[in-house]
Amino acid sequence: MSDSTVEAREDHDALPDIPSPAARSRLYGHDAPWAALVGAHQSGKLHHAWLLQGPRGIGKATTAFAFARYLLSPHTAGDAAEPVADPASAVARQIAGGGHPGLVHITRPAAERGGGFKTQITVEEIRKLNRFFRTTTGGGQWRIALIDPADDMNRNAANALLKILEEPPERSIFLITNHLPGRLLPTIRSRCRVLRFDGLGEGDMAAALHSMPMTFGEAEIAGAIELAGGSVRNAVSLIANGGLEIEAEIRRLYTADEPDWQAIQGLADLLTQKGRESAFDLMLEAVFKWIAHEAEARLSGAAPSSARRFAALWMAESQRLREGLAYNLDRKQMLVSLFSAVFSLRAAAAA
Repeated sequence: MSDSTVEAREDHDALPDIPSPAARSRLYGHDAPWAALVGAHQSGKLHHAWLLQGPRGIGKATTAFAFARYLLSPHTAGDAAEPVADPASAVARQIAGGGHPGLVHITRPAAERGGGFKTQITVEEIRKLNRFFRTTTGGGQWRIALIDPADDMNRNAANALLKILEEPPERSIFLITNHLPGRLLPTIRSRCRVLRFDGLGEGDMAAALHSMPMTFGEAEIAGAIELAGGSVRNAVSLIANGGLEIEAEIRRLYTADEPDWQAIQGLADLLTQKGRESAFDLMLEAVFKWIAHEAEARLSGAAPSSARRFAALWMAESQRLREGLAYNLDRKQMLVSLFSAVFSLRAAAAA
C-alpha cells in the first residue's frame, strides 16, 4: 500500500507484487488508533502491550510497523507524528528487510522441509523473545515485539507469551494483532490496552488501491470495494485471483432453489487446481458469507430457531473446513459437502 521499493522479507500471507506491511510507507485511515498510540507515547504513559484488534487485512500490521518506525526513528522537537515514512531512511529500510535490532516480528515461520510455512506460531518462536529482550540497544532505545497475528499461536505459545507479558522487560513494547477475539486467551487480553480497528471507508480503500504498484481498472476497484468489507487485502485478492467472477458464481449457485451439482463440481475442479489456492480460499469466504447472510435474514424474518441452525452450520462447517485444510483433505469433496449441508438444512427448514 505504498510506492516503496524496499524489498521486505516474505511472510506466510504475502500477496504477489504487493508491498508487505513492513515495507508500506503510508497508512490509510485508522486515525483514532494512531492518535491513541502516539498520544500515549508523547504523554510518557505508553502501555507495554497493545492489542490491535479487527478484521483481517484492514491495516493493523501496517499500523504496528508504522508505530515501530516512529518509536525507533530519531526525533527532534516539533517533529510531526505522521504515519508516513521515507522509504529511503535507514530505519525504514531495516524494518522493511526484517533487520532492525530493536524490532522482532513473530509470525508463522517457514516450514522445515518442503517449502511454505508452518500452520501455527509455536512456542519456539515466542521463546525467541527471551533472547531478544536480553540484548541491549544503543541509547536506551525501545525494543518492540510484533506478534502477527495472535490468532496463529498454539496453546503453548500463548502461555509462553502470557508469562512475558506478566513481567515485561524495561523499555519493551508489545504490538499484538488479532483478527478474531475468540481465539485469544482472555488473560492475554487483560494485560493489553485494546485498540479497535474497523474496516476502511470507500475513500481510503480507493486511495490504497490506487497506490498499488500494479494498475487496477476503475470497475474492478468499485466491485472489489463493494465486496471486500473494508479490507484492502481482500480487495486486492478479489481482483488478482478472479474473486469478482467467483463471487458472482457463488451468488448464483447459493441462491438457486435447487443445487446445480454439475456447476458446483465444475467450480470445484477449477479452483482445486495447483496454484489456485487463493481463489479457493476466496470461494470458501463467499460461501460462508452467504450462510451468514441467510442466518441474519431468517432472524430478521422472525424465524429464530431456523436462524440458529444456520448459525450453527456456519460454526460447524468452518471448523470442519479449517481442520480439513490443515490435514490436506480432498478440497473438492469438502466443497461439495459444504453445499450439500446448506441445501439439506434449507430443505429441512422448509419442511
